[in-house]
Amino acid sequence: MVATANHYLLGAVAVAIPVAVGIRIATWLNDTPGTVVPSSDAFFLHIEGTGAAQHVGGLVMLEATDDRPSIDDVRALVRDSFARLPRMHQRLAPTSRWRRPRWIEAEYVDLDWHVTELQSVDGKTGLMRILGELAESPMPRDRPMWQVAIVRDVGPGGADALVVLVHHSIADGIGTVLQALSLFEPRATLPVPSGRAPSRVRRAAAVAVGLAQLATDGTAASLPESSPQRGFGVANVELEVVRRTAAAHGVRVTDVVIALLADAVYAVAPELARSVDGRMRFSVTTMVRTPDSAAEGNATAAVIVDVPVDGRPFGDLLVEVATRTRRLRRPTRAMASRFVMATGLRLVPEPFARWFAQTVYGPRFLHAVVSNMPGPTIALTFAGVGTGPTYPILPLVPETPLAVGALSWDGVLGIGLATDPQLLDSAAVARHLCATLARLQEGSPVSGSRPLKGEEEPSA
Repeated sequence: MVATANHYLLGAVAVAIPVAVGIRIATWLNDTPGTVVPSSDAFFLHIEGTGAAQHVGGLVMLEATDDRPSIDDVRALVRDSFARLPRMHQRLAPTSRWRRPRWIEAEYVDLDWHVTELQSVDGKTGLMRILGELAESPMPRDRPMWQVAIVRDVGPGGADALVVLVHHSIADGIGTVLQALSLFEPRATLPVPSGRAPSRVRRAAAVAVGLAQLATDGTAASLPESSPQRGFGVANVELEVVRRTAAAHGVRVTDVVIALLADAVYAVAPELARSVDGRMRFSVTTMVRTPDSAAEGNATAAVIVDVPVDGRPFGDLLVEVATRTRRLRRPTRAMASRFVMATGLRLVPEPFARWFAQTVYGPRFLHAVVSNMPGPTIALTFAGVGTGPTYPILPLVPETPLAVGALSWDGVLGIGLATDPQLLDSAAVARHLCATLARLQEGSPVSGSRPLKGEEEPSA
């Protein structure tokens, strides 16, 4: 071959040059210390590049006691449990435009920085203010990306509260709950869906259908100008009350939560409802976690649901929400969403993954996030102190007004609301939710909300 057609040999020599360059580039991109951050986790690092902090976590109200744990007691408990978890003693390696982020071991975990003691000067109102400040402050990337705070005097009798925050690149909402449970006694587990995984052929077909469905979901109506500030509010009700309400209307608990939120948005911020033409786009988180999944990492998918915010009677709203959330019970969209996050973004260059995250995860495609999560079903203690209502903490999607987590904890459904105060008053939404939940608890009918005109709603 060489004697009769030496251009083949010359071609081989020419090809060797770009191959060698490619090998050097691939080595530079991948042959570095540490563990590559999965694309579904790095997604939230890219989102934070917009300036919107991306923390998930929880707020646990502690019972009043004369034997409150000291900050040294809290640090010792965290050191012996939570801080031993894999990502809690790791930090991000220095990165660049093209190199994928990696986890490396931290030289030192400074518990004086990670575990702090804060003082509320205004009870529960002061606690909400502290949460808002924590939620809008990005975590430094040169140390492990988590914080634990004990907030003093948030309730009568000297009651305290525990705040646990983890960067979204470490875990999703359920993963954070699983990690936080290491701080409590007795050790509890969470119910995780189980069942046979679909075959590769069925999975591929479902993903193909789901991608087509996602492509037809369209865009969202424009929102008013947002701010980088964060507000936080909470509401709670006996879980059985919500279950009875859902059963009475033939819907699911998630449907009730979404309807409550839509009703509250219209009542509190009718101008916001009008700006989106009476239709708010909720990104509803669905869990794709399996029994053998680690607590670390994001094992969720998101499905968009258009929800009316037009003041219709609550019963009618609930029926409409249940109709629109039927797509949550069909797995195609969730499987396609998971495929894009876990596989698609892993196969593309890092600049494209960054552009994609910041383009699709924003007001162009959604207005709010809601996640309904299972929690422990037994009473737990923290440092020997009993726990009360517990509320999830979710980050806002950049330039959107609302992110809501609902968590069942020892028979109580706790609802945590993060808002952009320029677009939506978190305290007003929480008051309206509390009033509506109180009427549900009393068994009273709930009518459609009218826009509030400055009057305060009673607290549940």
